[in-house]
Amino acid sequence: MTTYTSHWLQAAAASNKAPLLIKITLIPHGYDGHAYWKRQEARASDREFKMVEDLRLDPDGGPQAVLQRLVDLRQALASDGWQEIVVHDSLTLFPKDLLDHRPKTDDECLMDLAALHTECSDHESALAALHRCCHSEQAWYWHTAARRAHANRARAHPGPQADGDWAGAVEHAMFIIHQAADTNAAPPDAMYSFGDSYRHTASQLAAAAQTVAEYLLCIVGDPEQAMQALAIADATNHGTNQLQQLKVTALLQLKRSTEAYETHLKWRLQMPEVLESPGYRAFVDQQQTQACSAESQRVSQLRFETAPGSPASEGDLEQLLRRFPQPPHAYLQWITQAERHQLTVVDGEGSETYELFSISAALDKHEELLGWLSLHDESSPELAEEIRSAIADSGIDPQHMLPIVGAENASDCFVLRMDGPGAGGIYFWAHDECTVFSPIVDSADQLFPWLQAQARAGATFVL
Repeated sequence: MTTYTSHWLQAAAASNKAPLLIKITLIPHGYDGHAYWKRQEARASDREFKMVEDLRLDPDGGPQAVLQRLVDLRQALASDGWQEIVVHDSLTLFPKDLLDHRPKTDDECLMDLAALHTECSDHESALAALHRCCHSEQAWYWHTAARRAHANRARAHPGPQADGDWAGAVEHAMFIIHQAADTNAAPPDAMYSFGDSYRHTASQLAAAAQTVAEYLLCIVGDPEQAMQALAIADATNHGTNQLQQLKVTALLQLKRSTEAYETHLKWRLQMPEVLESPGYRAFVDQQQTQACSAESQRVSQLRFETAPGSPASEGDLEQLLRRFPQPPHAYLQWITQAERHQLTVVDGEGSETYELFSISAALDKHEELLGWLSLHDESSPELAEEIRSAIADSGIDPQHMLPIVGAENASDCFVLRMDGPGAGGIYFWAHDECTVFSPIVDSADQLFPWLQAQARAGATFVL
């Protein structure tokens, strides 16, 4: 699934108003097969964009329809004096962030169209748009768009008639590969790309090398040379599952079945010819046996170390009772004794430590938890209300959830429910899932035994 986003800036805003901005997001082929079109607008002074159009179109004709909407909108806005701009940063947060971006060139608009025509399987229109570009012979994205159009048309029409398209696809791919290898070539720091799939030079190099590998493997029948091209793509760390499938095919043709099986298993590929082969099934069985043996050995060597702490003083207890008048008995018994204030699970060279907070530290952590829950009150009131509603729906009042066990420098912690139907129970709370309080055990004295049981079961709990 590829997402395309375009931005427009009102070139001549009223003198007493901030410029108006438009953001278009279109997905020719969504995960459900439908095409999507979203139009958002905002003043540069606004905090966020507001949705104006949100359309879901049928798979039949939908991709062409969203492309035509973009073409029509582009023409209408240009005639009204709007300026289409280039936004390299996909994480632009606020409308005002768009004001410093440069206008999009005519060639870049044509490359946009070429990419979208290719998404709609209209390769002739894609190539025609690219041929209308006047200043892009050194642009990586121009060659990427041309490579895609030629390669896709070759796949759609296999046979001798595809030879010319394969030659074109490889030529454009080799331009990028040679440019990447040329230490004297100027790096395309301000490289233009439209869409989310080829935003970086590495992703365009990986795709170029993959196309060359596909040609060498599937058309020429040279798995050795194909492996060299695949190595270039692999080195970018921008490879795809399709690239790994090509690698598996090449390795099998080279009689390097163990490497092929390792790659297939590592990437969780679903190649029927591999899945159904007796050799692969035997390999997987062997790997599972070895993994189970290694896991059993690891778990058998776990060590559990406990350490004492300072029992709560009378002053500490008075501080706790002022905030929580009826703390559960199991917690009071634990915090007023010195034993087992810390549990460490030692796993080889690594370890995980869980520490019982002192009362003052627990109360401080409680304020920190409430701070996380109100983090968006000013910056995003709607999100803050969603968080409050989600917590209310869970039946839990964070005011009565006291953090009691955690790890140094970790916001996530185990919290004790101080009132309500589950009073005395222990829950886990994570700051990045702040609305969720997950029940763990019914009483504070069960927490450390539960953590040990989790580790023995092979799932050491990580804070």
